[in-house]
Order: sequence, then structure tokens, then C-alpha cells
Amino acid sequence: MAFADKLIEALRDSAAADYANQASAWLSPRYRQLRARYYKLERRERMLLQLAAGAFAVFLAYNLVYQPVVSLQAGMADRIAARQRDLTEVRRMASTYAQVRRELTALERNTTLPSADFSLTATLSGALNGVVDNDKIGGINPLPNKPVSGQFTQYGADLKLNGVSLAQLVDALYKIKSIKEPVVVSNLHIVKRPADPHTYDVDMTCSVLGKNA
Repeated sequence: MAFADKLIEALRDSAAADYANQASAWLSPRYRQLRARYYKLERRERMLLQLAAGAFAVFLAYNLVYQPVVSLQAGMADRIAARQRDLTEVRRMASTYAQVRRELTALERNTTLPSADFSLTATLSGALNGVVDNDKIGGINPLPNKPVSGQFTQYGADLKLNGVSLAQLVDALYKIKSIKEPVVVSNLHIVKRPADPHTYDVDMTCSVLGKNA
């Protein structure tokens, strides 16, 4: 094996030497001819030739070294910017998801599972009993049940109070908010009576969000 390795190395060295000798034999006379022609030129012509060679060298360096490096850096900057945009979008989506989860959790806490005979009008009437006189309850009118997605149903009723004092209104709202089923009060309108500035006519919408059975 050692003999074979030495033989291959000798052949390789011999081939390389032959190629080197051939290249040297081809280049040497041409190099001497170019050198002789260069020194035959006038000083101004040699200076122009040196300037042209320098400009060509700068051109090669710009196109073969500088431009590829700049293109590589620009490509890396674009990729980094794209990754940063993707990261920002992922963070925004994560924030949105967390917000939706919080809202869903709050919604589930504010929902109830009403019984089959649940009536918001009867519930409101019971809550106002002893707080507002019956003659001051202008009406408790049920609203059509409103499906909310496939899991919830919104029960609603319009409540009207006539000629109540500010203290009675506060007590009524407190009683409504104290109902076992979480009641949401919206569209609250309070109008002072011209004949009695200490009494008010009140309109409001009460609603309960219930889970479907």
C-alpha cells in the first residue's frame, strides 16, 4: 500500500510539474513581449495605462467583492425586517387572543342558566316590590328573546318608572343589580318632571344573558 501511495503521489507531482512547465513555457514569452512593449511606451502613455489598470481593478473589486457583500447585507436586513414584522403580528394576535379569552371569561361569569319557567318581568317585579310603589311602575314589557350565537340567549324587558324620587331610583337600580341572575341595565333615560323638580320619569332596558340548556 505504501508503494502504491508513493507511486500515485509521484505521478500526480509529475503531472502537475508538466502542466506548470507548459504554462510557464506559454506565458513567459508573452509576458516578456508585453513588458518590452510597456517600457517602449512614453511616460504619459504608461501613466494612462496604469490609471486604466487601476480603474479596471476598482471595477473588478466593486463587482466581485463590494457589490456581493452589499447585496448580502441588504438581503439579510430584509429577512430580519420580515422576521420582525412576523414577530409583531404574532404578538398582536396573541394579545387579541388573550383579550378575547378575558372577554369570554367575563361573559361566562355574567351568564346564568335560567330555569324553564324563568321570567325577567316577574323577576324585576319581585325586585321592585317594597322599593317603588306599584302606581309608579309604568310598565314592565318583555322583549323577544334574542339568540346570541348557539350557546346563549338574551332575555330582555323595558322598565318604565313614573314620578320616582332620586332615592327611589337609586334603590331600584341597586335592587335590580342585586338580582341573582346578572342583570344588565342599558338605554337609561331620566327626565325631570316640570311640575315637581324632585321627581323623575325613568325608562331603561334590562337584560339577562342566559346559557342554553
